[in-house]
Amino acid sequence: MPILFLTILLSGMGFGLILPGFPFVATKLGASSAVATTILGLYAVGQVLSTPVWGRLSDRYGRKPLLVISIAGGLVSYLILAFASNLWLLGLGRLLTGLMGGSLALAMAYVSDLTPPEQRAKSMGYVGGSLSMGFIVGPMLGGLLGGRDAASATLLWPGLAAVFVSAVMLVGAIFFLKESLPPEQRAKAGAAKGPGGLAALRMVMARPLLARIVLVGFMVYLAMALFESIFPFWAGARFDWGPRQIGLSFTYLGAIVAIIQGVLVGRLVPIFGEGRLLIAGLLCYIFGLLIMTQAPAWQMMVFGITFTTAGSALYMTTVTSLVSQQAGESERGLVLGTYNSGSWAGRALGPPLTGLLFDALGVNIPLYTAALILLPCIGILLGIVARTANSR
Repeated sequence: MPILFLTILLSGMGFGLILPGFPFVATKLGASSAVATTILGLYAVGQVLSTPVWGRLSDRYGRKPLLVISIAGGLVSYLILAFASNLWLLGLGRLLTGLMGGSLALAMAYVSDLTPPEQRAKSMGYVGGSLSMGFIVGPMLGGLLGGRDAASATLLWPGLAAVFVSAVMLVGAIFFLKESLPPEQRAKAGAAKGPGGLAALRMVMARPLLARIVLVGFMVYLAMALFESIFPFWAGARFDWGPRQIGLSFTYLGAIVAIIQGVLVGRLVPIFGEGRLLIAGLLCYIFGLLIMTQAPAWQMMVFGITFTTAGSALYMTTVTSLVSQQAGESERGLVLGTYNSGSWAGRALGPPLTGLLFDALGVNIPLYTAALILLPCIGILLGIVARTANSR
């Protein structure tokens, strides 16, 4: 488990290195806000296409070989991003990063293999905490390496740093990480003629409780993508921020997520249950968005974004535990992968939509839209909590 958590930490670090300067580099290469956010969203498109495949293949062939392939593909994608000289290469690198980005879902499956159900929320919190620790260091370095302001933004040095981090991950996964899925479980999954792609999604959606969770996941991640993918442009328009300030803010947010996921979630779930924590997380997110729209200065904006970050951390960790409990041992990778695919569909739709809203209707419209999308999610979750309580 320590090697796995270190691998997750480095994964978050490599991903975070690219983020601060990416929107500004896209703009320098000629993209509008809508085009830049669309390219940013290609990562989510890749995740939609590949996540169920990673999960199903890992059920059949084991977690470790798929994790090694995922890390190696990510290394290639960072090389492309580091040397991208036009929007097409930038888009290709971003899409490939998503297609090869199965490491987090595989890590979740690893943890599910190694922990009993009653300890799973706590262990998923450690996964999130490890990822967030990487996300603390990665954006900070990415902001420092990515340029002082929008005019000097670059992906060359952040991209090469991400390549180095991926190489370290690759060596660690090959030589030090042990397989978590027993051979008999792999054989059982291999013998099963389970569906894949859209058929897998239909199979999960046929289960009423899982169907509602997947629907909420799609809507929540759509709302989060509306805000998160426009944030660099929003902060630039409101407070004249560049890559350095964006990177430092991501570092601060990563610290909040690490504390919540690594320390608080495991203690709160036994007391309140997954459903109530999901609702609390979405309420925090809405509250933070509304504060940000009214912020007269960046200090008030940071106060608001603290609530959105805390809310997303509560939601993301807790919902993973809830989903994993609905899966059998031989289909855990499939169910987690299918849920993540539905959620990534929301992340894929959000970036182009938020860019259009930002350009056409105003800087705060994406934030208001995100808050409105989250309101019905709370109603659906209230129904899930009531149904779960009645079934006990």
